[in-house]
Amino acid sequence: MIGHTAGMTGFMSVFDIPVEQGMKLAIDDVNARGGVLGRPLELISTNNETDTSKIQTAAQDVLDQGADFVVTSCDFDIGGPAARIANEADTIALGCAGGPLFGLDGIGPLTYNFYPGSPTEGALLAEYAMEQGYTRPFVIADQTLEFTQVVGDFFEKRWIDLGGTVAGKETYHNGDESAAAQIGAVQRAQPDVIIAASYPPGGATLLRQLRAAGLSQPILGDTAYDGTYWTDAVPGLSDFTIPSAGALAGDDPVAARNDFFARYTSATGQAPASASYPLFGYSFVQALSRAIERAGSTETAAVQAELDRFTDEDLIVGKTTFTPQCHIPSGRPLVLKTYTDGVPKVVGERSVQSLMGQAPC
Repeated sequence: MIGHTAGMTGFMSVFDIPVEQGMKLAIDDVNARGGVLGRPLELISTNNETDTSKIQTAAQDVLDQGADFVVTSCDFDIGGPAARIANEADTIALGCAGGPLFGLDGIGPLTYNFYPGSPTEGALLAEYAMEQGYTRPFVIADQTLEFTQVVGDFFEKRWIDLGGTVAGKETYHNGDESAAAQIGAVQRAQPDVIIAASYPPGGATLLRQLRAAGLSQPILGDTAYDGTYWTDAVPGLSDFTIPSAGALAGDDPVAARNDFFARYTSATGQAPASASYPLFGYSFVQALSRAIERAGSTETAAVQAELDRFTDEDLIVGKTTFTPQCHIPSGRPLVLKTYTDGVPKVVGERSVQSLMGQAPC
């Protein structure tokens, strides 16, 4: 039995609901093939309401209902406490958090992160910016979540590692009504590219005000902007590039993912809000079902040993490697998408070249 404890309401719902829908599709597929070890997979879920005071209780609830494995919210700040509750109960926790502490180093050896992580995002964006010929980046990093803080930090670290200097940097807090301070700083610095490490809805407010102020420079964002559910808040958004685990518009470089999104839309009656999170949900179930079958058991240590043997495991989200020392697949490629008039289009796929020895693996 797989337990999903996540923010099914609140700001995390736009990320966590697609995860659960991806999990349901995968469970249907596994059960249609006879289940795992001859038994059907079951899903139970609880809602932490994106309320930090309710995360641990919601996680304990799925354990009390008999969950053998726990999937958490796809964020370190919201998902991390749930993973700790699971690990304390000798239960494997899976997530897709950007924060590099979601994994072995920050939580424990029973926690597995399926996302390459925010260090990868930040460093990859720096490498991309350098290749595009930019020389004066300005970094705006949202301080609300560890995820966005680390994207901004690792952009700057990798940029300096590549020999560059930043034109300036500012902080931001999701929910701020005005970005006047950030706009003023950018105007004074006159950069040739802006890095907006944030997430909707506040991140959309930031982008809208940057453009309304006449700042027409290219903007680089993070994967939390994936999708188009928020783009009405920034009419005509163009020259905005983000990394993502996949692409929704039929232009994903992996054909199986294009088929998956068509199935998702048919099964749910609507297209997913973003590409990354349904892929993670499906991949959680893929990974667990394979590890359980190979272990011949749902016993924690046996499944853990099989997950730690994953080497380029071909999941829908991409090839995934775990080792006993590394539970974050930081080298997995990400798709790059550029928005033009509010519509994202794939412009490439790339892996980070260097994390300067500072990443989890």
